[in-house]
Amino acid sequence: MNNFKTSTKSDKIKVLNVAEKPSVARSIANVLSKDHRIEETKSPFNKLFKLDYRLKDVEVEMWITSVTGHLKSLKYPQKYQSWEKWDPIIILKEAEIENNISTDKQNLELNLKNFASICNRLILWLDCDREGENIAFEVMEVCREANPNIQVNRAHFSAVTYVDVRRALDTLKYPDQNLSNSVIARQEIDLRIGASFTRFQTLLLQKQFNLSSIVSYGPCQIPTLGFVVQRQKEIDSFVKEQFWFIQSEDDQKCIYNWDRTHLFDEFIVALLFERCYQESATVINVQQKDVQKWKPYPLCTIEFEKLASKKLRISAHKAMELAERLYNKGYISYPRTETNKFPPTINLQTIIRDQQNHPVWGEYATNLLNFAFEYPKAGNKDDKAHPPIHPVKMMIENEAQNKQEWDVYQLITRHFLACCSKNAKGSETTITLQINDETFSKSGLVIKEKNYLEIYIYEEWSQSQVPNYQQGDSIKIKLTLQKGSTSPPKPMTEAELIGLMDKNGIGTDATIHEHINTIQDREYATKRGQIIKPTKIGLALVESYEILGFTLHQPFLRAVMEQRMNEVALGKKEKSQIVQATINEMTIILKQLQEKQNLIIKTFGSYLEALKNYDEDNDNDDNNNQPRIPLDEGEETTQNQPKANKKTRNQRNKKSDELPKNSILPPSICQFCNSLCVTNKQLNGKLIQICPKLCQIQEDINQNGHHQSTQNKDNCFQCNLCQNFMKIRYSKIKKTNFLGCSSYPQCNQAIFLPDTVKSIKLIDKKCTKCGSPLFSLQFNENYNQVHQASFFCLFPGCQFIIKTDWKQNKDSNQTSFVGKQQNKVENTGKYPFNPHQQNKNFYNKEKSNNQQKFPYQKN
Repeated sequence: MNNFKTSTKSDKIKVLNVAEKPSVARSIANVLSKDHRIEETKSPFNKLFKLDYRLKDVEVEMWITSVTGHLKSLKYPQKYQSWEKWDPIIILKEAEIENNISTDKQNLELNLKNFASICNRLILWLDCDREGENIAFEVMEVCREANPNIQVNRAHFSAVTYVDVRRALDTLKYPDQNLSNSVIARQEIDLRIGASFTRFQTLLLQKQFNLSSIVSYGPCQIPTLGFVVQRQKEIDSFVKEQFWFIQSEDDQKCIYNWDRTHLFDEFIVALLFERCYQESATVINVQQKDVQKWKPYPLCTIEFEKLASKKLRISAHKAMELAERLYNKGYISYPRTETNKFPPTINLQTIIRDQQNHPVWGEYATNLLNFAFEYPKAGNKDDKAHPPIHPVKMMIENEAQNKQEWDVYQLITRHFLACCSKNAKGSETTITLQINDETFSKSGLVIKEKNYLEIYIYEEWSQSQVPNYQQGDSIKIKLTLQKGSTSPPKPMTEAELIGLMDKNGIGTDATIHEHINTIQDREYATKRGQIIKPTKIGLALVESYEILGFTLHQPFLRAVMEQRMNEVALGKKEKSQIVQATINEMTIILKQLQEKQNLIIKTFGSYLEALKNYDEDNDNDDNNNQPRIPLDEGEETTQNQPKANKKTRNQRNKKSDELPKNSILPPSICQFCNSLCVTNKQLNGKLIQICPKLCQIQEDINQNGHHQSTQNKDNCFQCNLCQNFMKIRYSKIKKTNFLGCSSYPQCNQAIFLPDTVKSIKLIDKKCTKCGSPLFSLQFNENYNQVHQASFFCLFPGCQFIIKTDWKQNKDSNQTSFVGKQQNKVENTGKYPFNPHQQNKNFYNKEKSNNQQKFPYQKN
């Protein structure tokens, strides 16, 4: 490598231009002059480009070079490198931090000092975002060490084109110190929190559970993981429920959907089916209207990442790398933007005109210019720095470095052309049939103008035909009673995760993809295709936070931090002020974690054990193959039902014995809405009572017609917190029975028995001392003590032989949690839930308004 020579014969003013990347420096040089000279520097990848240029009527010599991202890195001094030596609280709150030039960037530092000592002016061409602003101040600081009098300006540009570069040179400004300070605040907060919490977790759990990797914590990565874990919990705890519906089909094989959609009780649907069963229907309405499919909004970074993941099957992290490469080559505008509306100053038709000769969409671009152009929709986001992502130079497929790069360019260009097109237009016809009191509908669509859909291959609008009926027509139909079942939540996709992070303020448009990549690198989550699933370690970590009452995995902590950083960027608060406030809050949480070390180990270990059969490589969304993640020992299944997570609707409404034909139920009032219930007779002879508003169903299982509850046969004695009954439950973790409150999770009261007790069984006898039910106990095989008593009372404090106690007295760490749950029950009255959600047998989730009128028959 040739050393850079500082001597020069030119007397022109020398202007040093510094870009953030070598490719951007080369592109700027190419834009300003094709006749530029290239010299080697102390860094082999960061060349120096020299050219003559007229800057605001002054002849100057432009020197253009680059850095590679940040020059400086924030880190702890060497003395803090020993993890075991330093308390994580000191690392978080008190340890000093250095911000020095990285060892691998020292050649770049020498370049800048050599160039600045000769040049009169410095123009900073760093990326126009917060990170770029911070790098600008790093470069400026190094240059001023060599030349304190150098004049500094900041160039603002969105694309490396002649127009953008010239506009940037005509509107030079000074760097924004507030934006730079917000980045330094973020760096310090992330470093202190990440280092301290990671050290605490790793030292506590790594050796204890023989973990191969560091148990890291990051204020963005853990909330990101929290979204993934939450979705997995919803899938694993899902219980499939059957529903029934009526379907109508005419003699032209056109199927009409029931306007009630579906109901969760077979008997009610069968009753309605019987009432409306006939072979003809009346067309009561034929409605025709013009409809549009709206073209997309201009492309911001978040939407680009989601589209790349969903439509191109390219990860967000890889898509941003490819977009950065296209930007550096001058093919697209700056890919990191929050803006989804074009400013009025941008000439969109000029951008379209550049695509007229493209072999794929050139004809479409020409048609846009001639007659089909329509100004893009305006979104509600504008970062005031960059326009939406759009093409700035035509590229054909064989010019792309690989297929993925071409796919990204094609997506950006087609999206831009679609934005400048008209909405797709069509005509929709809806036919409504009436059969007695039930109505059925069918809609059809005819596309009249595809417009933007001709270029935007990532969306579809399907046509469907309906018969040519008129209002009042009587048509032949065939009614069928159909059966279906609810589906579990879909697995988390990367596109969906990006949307959740953006909505909850986790990361920025420029960093969201990095956090998703980090949870994979940390082995907290895996990605197969577009599906992201948590690993066992990720599940155990987040669930431990959850059960111990910590909010480290919740998004609001990071959202508050991001808001504070925004206030620094706007100049409303000082950097030191928000850093200190955040560190003080996290210090309190870290101290609480240290106080509960033993409980963390126990909880984390319990979840690892419970998840030993969890298949983190299985991306099948069928929850029947997934084990359930227990939320608490008290939530385990009962002894009589060890394999079910919760009862289905049909199981909750247990079948009753057949009643005599002349049996009559006594009048009943709905306990939720106080309406008079209606008596109905089922096909098997059973009588039921139904609330007209569909709140509940009361079944009589007594042959004499008197009510007899079937839900209390497992009840033991009353919970001391909520006065509901305790029930026998089974703990998968401990492999033993225990007593848990029947109102869980509103109340998590529990009574755990000595380890010598293997199982318990409720018997039909009462304790003579306290009146509580007695139990038959089975002891472990290696337990030799002989008890005189055959049956035992397990009511706390009643008998000395088997000593029991309520959970909050046994484990003080759970007291406050139980208390909070109890307060929830007390504050919500008799029913701490929505009664219409508790009794969903007749509740139509999607068409609740249709349920106010219910046809019934009196016996």
